[in-house]
Amino acid sequence: MKTIIISITLGFATLIFGACDKYLDVQSNNKLVVPKELDDLQKLLDNVRVMNNNFCSRGEKACDDYYVPENNYKGLNDMEKLDYIWEDSQYNFSNDWSSMYNVVYIANLVLERLDKIDRNEQNAAKWDGIKGVALFFRANSYLSLLWTYAKGFQQNTAETDLGIVLRETSDFNVKSVRASVEDSYKKVIADLETSISLLPLESDHVVQPSKPAVYGVLARAHLSMRQYDLALKYADLYLQRRNELLDYNNSNEVKLTAAFPFSLFNKETTFYMELKATILTNAYSNIDSTLYRSYDPNDLRKQAYFKLAANTVNFKGQYSGSTLLFGGVATDEMYLVRAECLARAGKLVEAQADLNKLLATRYKSGTYKPYLLTEAGEVLKVILSERRKELVYRGLRWMDIKRLNLEGQEIVLKRVVDGKEYRLLPNENRYALPLPADIVRIAGIPQNPR
Repeated sequence: MKTIIISITLGFATLIFGACDKYLDVQSNNKLVVPKELDDLQKLLDNVRVMNNNFCSRGEKACDDYYVPENNYKGLNDMEKLDYIWEDSQYNFSNDWSSMYNVVYIANLVLERLDKIDRNEQNAAKWDGIKGVALFFRANSYLSLLWTYAKGFQQNTAETDLGIVLRETSDFNVKSVRASVEDSYKKVIADLETSISLLPLESDHVVQPSKPAVYGVLARAHLSMRQYDLALKYADLYLQRRNELLDYNNSNEVKLTAAFPFSLFNKETTFYMELKATILTNAYSNIDSTLYRSYDPNDLRKQAYFKLAANTVNFKGQYSGSTLLFGGVATDEMYLVRAECLARAGKLVEAQADLNKLLATRYKSGTYKPYLLTEAGEVLKVILSERRKELVYRGLRWMDIKRLNLEGQEIVLKRVVDGKEYRLLPNENRYALPLPADIVRIAGIPQNPR
């Protein structure tokens, strides 16, 4: 893969890949240059601004890790106000749906053009790599859309529950049809499994996918489907190759008191993505006080993740090294996936070994007391609690709430606005967030039931 030029500006990376933009609107104007060479296709996939920086964030915005103060709520637009209390909002144009399908479009365009280029002995490695990257980005986008716009995966209803649109072509004239949840997940898994043999063990840069990145997304996909044996398999494959953790006691790795304690592209990051911009910024929202109080005083995440300001708690623990929210694949998450799946398989010693290895790097030196529990339910409860505390604002909580409520966790979400309480009860239809109104109207696809 080509060399990536990185320019660090204002605390975050602007990644520059020359000659990308002229391809982005290809086919919408037949006078534009059509990418025909492998290098052209690589440049399309290397456009980080489009491919990596728009992971769905509406689910995270619907979660329970934050609240919007009354004064800030009044300053939101009508769509944001309705979203905040889980009411239907009529929204159009730039949104999670369109951002993810931009990625799908480019991936499909690359795959179509790739099929027109002969694969030979000289270009085989590059040809395979481009195909693997395109399949990865398409599958990762589909998974993000599923978590946001579909119900949680249930084996007995997945065949009939509304999933997402599976676009297999860049041709705008092909009608969009919503697939079932089951078929949507099957496509995600198939694309990812195919990409494994095509991608390298190490990519040139973490904005590009690698085999471990695929293992991480497969672990996420199977976890969200509650297929814990397969989630365990892929988390383990990931950790066989990527297992280094940041030591929060090491000021060279984590600067606890800094405005942004974590460096961009730190050693836990295997694949870098950002969540699409939302109201989850310190200008609008504060961290839930119950979540903040759940951290032990010796837990260094309390310093690294949060800043106290005027009796409120703000989040500063982004792995982006800036205000941008990280949604990529990282090693800490995979330890928690493997720990949870081991606990569910009854392997309590191994599960707690993973959890203890992670937490020992998060607590002040000499203060961490390893878990040595013997009751399966207690082990799982602790792991799920630590998962929530470790992965704040990573784009994972919405999926977690949906899958855990399907198992009877009875997580009820609450908001209070102008003295009125709003609730989102377990397994409501509203957990499948509404599709953009213009997409429903233009494409003629069904809206999610309320």
